Amino acid sequence: MKRLLNETIIYGIGAILPRIIIFLLNPLYIHHINKDEFAQFTNLYALISFVNIVLTFGFETAYFRFSSDGENKSKTFNTSFWFLAAFSAFFLILCLLFNQPIANVLGYGENPEYIRWFGWIAFFDTLCVIPFAWLRYHNKPVTYSMIRVVQSLIQTVIVIALFLYIPLEFARQFGMNEKVSFPFYSNLLGSFAGVLLLLPIIFKVKFEFAKDLFLRMIKYSWPIMVAGFAFMINENFDKAIQYFFINEGDAGAYGGCYKLAVLMTLFVTAYRMGIEPFFFKQMQNENAKLTYAKVTEYFTFFASIVAMGIIANISWLKMIFIPNKSYWTAVDIIPIIVIANLFFGIYYNLSTWYKVTDRTKFGTLISWTGGIITIVLNLVLLKKYGFMVSAWTTLAAYFAMMVLSYFLGQKYYPIPYRIKKLGICLLLLVIFSIISYKVFDANFWIGNLLFLTFAGIILYFEKDFILGKLKKQA
Repeated sequence: MKRLLNETIIYGIGAILPRIIIFLLNPLYIHHINKDEFAQFTNLYALISFVNIVLTFGFETAYFRFSSDGENKSKTFNTSFWFLAAFSAFFLILCLLFNQPIANVLGYGENPEYIRWFGWIAFFDTLCVIPFAWLRYHNKPVTYSMIRVVQSLIQTVIVIALFLYIPLEFARQFGMNEKVSFPFYSNLLGSFAGVLLLLPIIFKVKFEFAKDLFLRMIKYSWPIMVAGFAFMINENFDKAIQYFFINEGDAGAYGGCYKLAVLMTLFVTAYRMGIEPFFFKQMQNENAKLTYAKVTEYFTFFASIVAMGIIANISWLKMIFIPNKSYWTAVDIIPIIVIANLFFGIYYNLSTWYKVTDRTKFGTLISWTGGIITIVLNLVLLKKYGFMVSAWTTLAAYFAMMVLSYFLGQKYYPIPYRIKKLGICLLLLVIFSIISYKVFDANFWIGNLLFLTFAGIILYFEKDFILGKLKKQA
């Protein structure tokens, strides 16, 4: 557990710091890009997220799973890399050959360069997947984090220079005709930098492709890919279709405010980066189930405190990170999305059972349950009731996935979760959030008083564990 915490902190730097840097750029984007153009920004990144899921094909998780068989480590690394490299190269060629028709279909006929840029971004990012997984599997969190951070800093420096220092006439010589294209172009250069930084790992790849192993990996990974696609539907379907269903300004405001709720996503992402290899390495341990239960409990308690802290401080966070008040029409989505992302984090813990038992098809079933909820409710209600439908739909989808995973897991791989305690924690979070945000209108002082009270209650739940740790330290 101590090692897990240490690695999670380091991976957190690699996973969170780049996203924090990009998150901190959000005020810059909102200041320079109007709501209508920001809807384009949100829409295109939502679409590319679906492409990334398909191109990676669940092979990151498959790499961890099959590398756990000692004799397959090298074969798994080589086979995984060459498959993803070939698959993403095929996609890139299609984007370069048919960028104008694709742009026409997506409503960006005047900017086919966006399709070319995103084709290259997807290609470079996919090339990095297995080398990054190699670093995680071989317990090199510092190297992993350094590359992620440097890659992000390069992207950040370029985009700041484009917005603040480089004349627009000069940028236009590189095809950047509108300011909304600046983040896209800097992303392209940042993705290319990632490949360069990972060359020492890429050079370890041998010209080896194990067909039998590949077929086993495909059988294992395709349900994960399909499940990942469903997750992206839950995460980005709303932002992908709002551009076509509601006013562009409303869609842009939703996308801008959604990024503030990403603070919770950052926490969940950092945790996930450290926990996934840990789960697989624990699977042969006789106390694995007890370990899984404890990790889930600690995550739920601590993540709930983080969620409450964000919700209690929306009143001033929005002033810093959403400086354009025209975006505040969508600020009510933030507490809903924060709690939804907490539910997803808990679901991720509960999903351990189907990963370690190779029942990944259940993951597909669960994820698509959430995906169907997302698709149906958005398509039926979005146009009539507006963007709040998307926020509540995200919450409903993740809640359904969390509950379904728990009950299926208890049937096929029972883990001794203290479900009553976890339920009380989540119920208190919802109650305190409603009181803070709705009853007292996001008042800073009352919100933080409620936050401290909530944190005190949660810490009291775990007083025996905390006191035990303090005695050990003494």
